[in-house]
Amino acid sequence: MEIVLYQPEIAGNVGACIRLSANTGIPLNIIKPFGFAFQENKIRRAGLDYHDLASVSIYESWNDFKLEHANENIGYLSSKGAINYWDTSLANFDYLVFGPESVGLPDDIIKNTENLLTIPMDDSSRSINLANSVAIVGYEYLRQIDG
Repeated sequence: MEIVLYQPEIAGNVGACIRLSANTGIPLNIIKPFGFAFQENKIRRAGLDYHDLASVSIYESWNDFKLEHANENIGYLSSKGAINYWDTSLANFDYLVFGPESVGLPDDIIKNTENLLTIPMDDSSRSINLANSVAIVGYEYLRQIDG
């Protein structure tokens, strides 16, 4: 399973996800456009010296990503999802896609999927931080595959 960040907006979250990728061995895919300059110091600071240890792929667009992975099983994380992430075998997914911080995944991406997962949270909350969400789901994946 690999993590996909769709059009992330906050450099610090991407840096934290790069560091997480290096520490877990879970590859990270990032889809443009970004809401920041990718070489920003905040990414370096959050990722510390882990950039060389992480497996990171960057795609120019959602269409580029979809074309390259058309035959793969993709799951989507959204507050609009109906399936709790722990109620499914995450190893069945080749990729898990997380949306941008301010708006989440757009409806045109998630409208036709049965693979719409969610992280349960308090009803009065809007969302969980992107890097935290990736960590929550990433470590559940590792727990599931390690038995």
